[in-house]
Amino acid sequence: MSKQRALVIIPTWNEAKNIGQLLKEIVDNYPQVDVLVVDAQSEDGTGKIVEEMSKQHPQIRLITQKEQGKFGNALKLGFKYAIEHGYDPVLTMDGDLSHSPRYIKEFLEKSERYDLVIGSRYIDGVRVEGWRFRKLLISKLANMFVSYVLVKPIWDFTSGYRCYRKTFLESINLDELYTEAYIIQIQLLHLAYQNHFRVKEIPFIYKGTPDAVSKVSKHTRHKTFRYVFKFRAPLWEIFRHLVYLKREYERFVDEYDEFVNPPELKHEGRFAVKDHYGISIGVMAYNEEKIIGKCLRALQKQKLSSGSIDEILVISSGSTDKTDQIVEEFARYDSRIKLIKQAKRMGKASAINEFLKDAKGDIVIIESADTIPGEETVEHLVRPFKNGEIGMVGAHPIPVNKRNRFVGFCVHKLWELHHEIASDSPKCGEMVAFRNIVSRIPKYTAVDEAAIEAIISKAGLKLAYAPKAIVYNKGPETIRDFFKQRRRIASGHRHLQALIGYRVTTLNTSRIIKYVVKSQRWTIKEIIYMMFLILIEATARFFGLLDFYLRDKNPFIWDISLTTKHIEAHS
Repeated sequence: MSKQRALVIIPTWNEAKNIGQLLKEIVDNYPQVDVLVVDAQSEDGTGKIVEEMSKQHPQIRLITQKEQGKFGNALKLGFKYAIEHGYDPVLTMDGDLSHSPRYIKEFLEKSERYDLVIGSRYIDGVRVEGWRFRKLLISKLANMFVSYVLVKPIWDFTSGYRCYRKTFLESINLDELYTEAYIIQIQLLHLAYQNHFRVKEIPFIYKGTPDAVSKVSKHTRHKTFRYVFKFRAPLWEIFRHLVYLKREYERFVDEYDEFVNPPELKHEGRFAVKDHYGISIGVMAYNEEKIIGKCLRALQKQKLSSGSIDEILVISSGSTDKTDQIVEEFARYDSRIKLIKQAKRMGKASAINEFLKDAKGDIVIIESADTIPGEETVEHLVRPFKNGEIGMVGAHPIPVNKRNRFVGFCVHKLWELHHEIASDSPKCGEMVAFRNIVSRIPKYTAVDEAAIEAIISKAGLKLAYAPKAIVYNKGPETIRDFFKQRRRIASGHRHLQALIGYRVTTLNTSRIIKYVVKSQRWTIKEIIYMMFLILIEATARFFGLLDFYLRDKNPFIWDISLTTKHIEAHS
């Protein structure tokens, strides 16, 4: 339960038959909750009943609207009252007994983690009692229509049974809220998502009656239909949402929730700035028998003065070769090394979450098992954290591919551009270090480093780039593998940008062209190679766009490029 005092707002108009019973249930079962009835000058004595009950129960308050106001005006009056008197959280419910008070406990519990909790009649099946089929069908279809226009993972947009945190109510202009019943509910939900507040939908049973007459006029219902478009998503997003309907809609809801409701930070985002840090390294592996030994030996040989490597956790995601045996052999002689097995391959983000769950160091480092760090790479990654404003540091990847071949040229050129861009605007990739405040990353992301960047940036911390933190990697050796890699990265970046609004610096085409011109060697061979590289990159980005918008393809489980799985040792 919330430690602060909660308030239940009940807008009423001619509820004399029900309001007494409803208030009695609330005060009897929730003595720690105050109740505010906002009455729209009822003509059946509702206000007098509430006034009499408030004399017996001090936790009940009554506000009467000056004029016969609309539902939205009642909510605005109630919200202003709640903010003025310091209530948190704030619940809203109908006064006709359709919303049972027995759910208040669950609303209060969920409000500890979410800024807006919605009581849903349609999540996990229809939960409505007492309605005629025609009314139920119209309500369900109306909510489906709103979901298609707003593109939000919500089943019940018009439910009035809700719980709001004070921080959300204070963040919006209450005077700009609409007065119509359905419109204000949709508007509040839109504002919650627009401002990246955490939203949760919980099921409840709505108890109606076949003969109940809606207090919402036909004019208001028609007006709602038009006003929904004021909150519509971009057309491309609506189109993509409709594509989902043919596939896994449940994944859309889960995926959207993952991104819009970001993970809570460990230790509430608090950390200590030290001269010497404990370090946890997570090595993500899938069938890496050719390289995992070299990677682990390179980590064992690290030269450090800014910290110490306390643990090296290898997350093996469904490996079917000798990767696990090799790691277990290392673990026999080095107590810092531990193997964590995933029964099946579920994507790198899933493996990273396994690591973050167990990592104990002040600083955590994520590395792919098919890379080899230089002997002072970890030191250069950790050193910037002596500045308390730094939250994440990226290494400097250098490919080992032969540059004299076309694909090798492409791989080198892209990482050189990455280096130039990251030197001006830090961008992390291949091997990253960050403060151990990230509890998890979205499991559906295909660009894990960028997702971590987004979380760290949202926490108010800065990114840094360590050009001396060298990590050797192997790029693709065939045009097919190179194109496939660039295409899935393009799709992953679109996915991240669309859902949480985070745009990586390499999506800025004009900036990339500037660096291309700056670094280009103007020989005939390299000019020709560069032209073909631009063509491949542009085509890959175009197909990545199609994958995202038209094919609902989010490659969070990457197809493996076998040509990247062997790296010669570097001194």
